[in-house]
Amino acid sequence: MPESGKLANHMISKNVESGAPLAHWSKQTSASSRSREDLLLSFFTCLDRNHVRYCVLHSWDEIPQQLSSDLDIAVHPEDYQGLLFVFRLLKSKGYSLVQVINYYVESYCFRFLWFEGPTINSLAIDVIFKHQRGALLAPSVKLLLFSRRRHDMFWVPALEEEFTYLLARRIWKATAPARHQRRLKFLVERLGRPTAEKLAGKVLLGAVKIRIVNACESGRLNPLLAKGRRRAWQTSLVRNPLRLTADLLSDFIRLVRRWSHPTGLFISVMGPDGTVKNRLIEHLVQAVGPAFDRHKLFHWPFKLWRANTTREQARSLLVGLRRHGWAPGRLLAHFVEYWLGYWVVIRPVLARSGLVVFDGYFNEVLTDPERYPYEDTSWLARMLRRLIPQPDLMLVLDATEGGVLSRKPEMSSGETDGQRKSRATCGDRRPSVRVVNSTGSFSQLSAEATTIVIEHLWQRFERQHGPPGAFRAANKGRT
Repeated sequence: MPESGKLANHMISKNVESGAPLAHWSKQTSASSRSREDLLLSFFTCLDRNHVRYCVLHSWDEIPQQLSSDLDIAVHPEDYQGLLFVFRLLKSKGYSLVQVINYYVESYCFRFLWFEGPTINSLAIDVIFKHQRGALLAPSVKLLLFSRRRHDMFWVPALEEEFTYLLARRIWKATAPARHQRRLKFLVERLGRPTAEKLAGKVLLGAVKIRIVNACESGRLNPLLAKGRRRAWQTSLVRNPLRLTADLLSDFIRLVRRWSHPTGLFISVMGPDGTVKNRLIEHLVQAVGPAFDRHKLFHWPFKLWRANTTREQARSLLVGLRRHGWAPGRLLAHFVEYWLGYWVVIRPVLARSGLVVFDGYFNEVLTDPERYPYEDTSWLARMLRRLIPQPDLMLVLDATEGGVLSRKPEMSSGETDGQRKSRATCGDRRPSVRVVNSTGSFSQLSAEATTIVIEHLWQRFERQHGPPGAFRAANKGRT
């Protein structure tokens, strides 16, 4: 490692140990000048200014101009607070952290969204604080950072640690893209076969390490990776069974937390007919979808076990049941369907970091009495609504009477006014209910709704992780 790199590491460590004040970033960035390149430049600058010890793990040749996938970095486990402060600085520049996914032990994916002119852009930053995932005995983060070296405006690991980390990563993935195979081949040539075999021996036992190095040298690595992953479990079990057991237990706890504290988002969009709900829902999925692993759309009625039931068929059935005095029974059936539907269908999507968008929701029985004639049992509907898990965010679209009638001339003035008033109070003024004016252009509506969702996700991150310095405490023992 160059002497300048060692000196820089020493100076940064001394600054952190002495409790030097963190540097602030007050420069504002307009939406038109935001970009991935600007985000990466700002990120690396803030990390250095705030003494966060890190290194980019791979694929850095074209950074910050180009980034082939997510940005993968290692951060010193003692620098949680500094990293959290950097995220707040990025937020002040318009780059909002909207998602934090704990995908393995001490490994997190931080996803950002921002307005880039009239469009939304995204970037994911994967951060490891401990070591490589799974059973693989990859180099620890502290080792990666101890021998790191400077590359342009950011830090990268030494060649030895880069080879070990990248090999362990590709073995765990059981596949290697062409660019990683080329890099591993280059590293074997630079390090020499004896050193490469010794480093591969940290991950694999026996003759497999020799065959893996041969495959790296020839550029034909993929056929051996699946076998290498099986052998990696044997290596970990033989060399450090206690650590393997602890990691598997921590990962089980992580999976339980994913269910009890899901990282997905449940949105309900409500509004009178003629407020371009369907178009807005499609826009939200496209705009904020990159922050989630999957998405799923639902419409009222839920149709958990009535896949072919349309809204008009449901309305006709409700009117018939009302004539026979069966409206309370039908209302209870809707309640059971929604309660089960949430826990059986919606919750698993949220636990897997999914986006759920619902056109309407159970609240429709209170806001549209013409279509769902439950006014005689509205007290029961209000009581049942409180027992059903509610969306994380409810967007209530509102338009002037003239605006709605211009889109839906078949509706009466009284019907339009009644729906608007009912929806204005459908959420009992909960903070999660936001009223959005849909009278203007669709671009104005979509921008306002998207901003509300992004701000909601940022505020959720703030609530979960508290004030600066609380991130590590909030996640301690929750790996």
